[in-house]
Amino acid sequence: MPHGATRTSQDSAARLLPLAVDLDGTLLAGDVLHEQFVKLLLRRPLLLLRLFAGLRHGKAAFKRRMVSLLPPLAVALPFRKPFLDWLREQRQAGRSLHLVTASDQHVADAVAAHLGIFETATGSDGATNLRGAAKGQTLRARFPEGFVYAGDSKADLDVWSMADAAVLVNASNATAAQVRARGWPILAEFGRVRPGLRDWIAAIRLHQWSKNALLLVPLLLGHRFSDPHAVLRVLAAMLLLSVAASGTYILNDLADLEADRLHAKKWRRPFASGRLSPIAGLCVAVALIGGALVGGALLAWTCDALIAGYVAISLTYSLRLKSVPFLDTSIIAALFTLRLVLGIEMARVLYSPWLISFAGFFFLSLALAKRHVEVMQAAGDAGNASASLARRGYLPEDWPLTLAFGVAAAFASLQIMILFVADDAGPSHLYAHPSRLYLAPSIVALWLMRVWFLAHRKRLSHDPVIFALRDPVSWFLGVCILAIVLAAL
Repeated sequence: MPHGATRTSQDSAARLLPLAVDLDGTLLAGDVLHEQFVKLLLRRPLLLLRLFAGLRHGKAAFKRRMVSLLPPLAVALPFRKPFLDWLREQRQAGRSLHLVTASDQHVADAVAAHLGIFETATGSDGATNLRGAAKGQTLRARFPEGFVYAGDSKADLDVWSMADAAVLVNASNATAAQVRARGWPILAEFGRVRPGLRDWIAAIRLHQWSKNALLLVPLLLGHRFSDPHAVLRVLAAMLLLSVAASGTYILNDLADLEADRLHAKKWRRPFASGRLSPIAGLCVAVALIGGALVGGALLAWTCDALIAGYVAISLTYSLRLKSVPFLDTSIIAALFTLRLVLGIEMARVLYSPWLISFAGFFFLSLALAKRHVEVMQAAGDAGNASASLARRGYLPEDWPLTLAFGVAAAFASLQIMILFVADDAGPSHLYAHPSRLYLAPSIVALWLMRVWFLAHRKRLSHDPVIFALRDPVSWFLGVCILAIVLAAL
């Protein structure tokens, strides 16, 4: 028996009664309707409002209309693997399996065709919502000699009351207790998987908050660390931007559910795997972004405007522009540069056109490095290229372009960095020995060449910024740059 299943009754197993299986929350670690709702809200919100107007025709009709607009991709649904393995064992033992779900009939057909283990598939028909007592009566009429039912929720109690045995899958303690209290036989039980704090930390991408340390750069270059008010403003802005960014990360993951589930690694993400509910994620994202905007308004109107701009650009990228080649990397570079602008505003230092230009080309190069790895990996895995580049807009043969543009952007940033030292840092009179700052571009050049060397060999496994925070060589080169700046002072 697969891991996670506990058998508590042998009688029904011996009789091999037909096994009716629920879909949402049972066979799937999630709910198809909830995922379709979130997807439609993010992609076509005005159409969703029209759909809600049709609720007067009933929930079954609403589901039918939803499926017609957004047909689910069965291969990209979050199936519960231990339970699915157990179902395959039951089928091999001679038990007939039947998918019976409140989801629309088109969803049931798609899932059954994909898995190939069900003899029949029955769902809501656009008029009758096949849930609770309606589902139980349908099963009793179809299987008068008895049946076993696998479900997960309180609504399934009405079905179990008509069944000969129950299979509990991810049922709550209260639901499982009611089944036992009524003395219904339990054929097998698969324990409840609860989302934990780690799942939410992964969903908000807490480690990505380190990117917002970029706001400290204007404090460093403007020599404002001795001003406590400037430091507090920048730190507050860092926190607010981090919170808002976490909200956009969640919405990005919700928009990319299907693509992430087809990805070799991203299918493990909390929402893609089904550990976290899309509805809960939507609520948390709205709360995070709303809280950040309120906090920004209390701090400074410029802070609020820049955070709002960051959110707007990020969401436009996630929902519309992510699949436009090279525009996607340009937007990522713009978001990093916007962080620098927010730091300048909060530190209240003068703008440097050279610094802003350097940031634009530097982060464009890093964004292209990350994309280059993905394109190179797809080029080496032709059989899975479409899945690995899903929603990206690139083709495996585009790798010479990502390489050329990325390296060109890297060396453009180095040239601008030299101009920054010559035209801004030197004449500012903030450094006693400004000529020593010319050593810094050479250190940055070494780091960029290393990033691109690793990217071209497909050994850059993280976002380049996160890579730098975890890489000992990057830390050493960073200390060297800091030493150069101190020597210049």
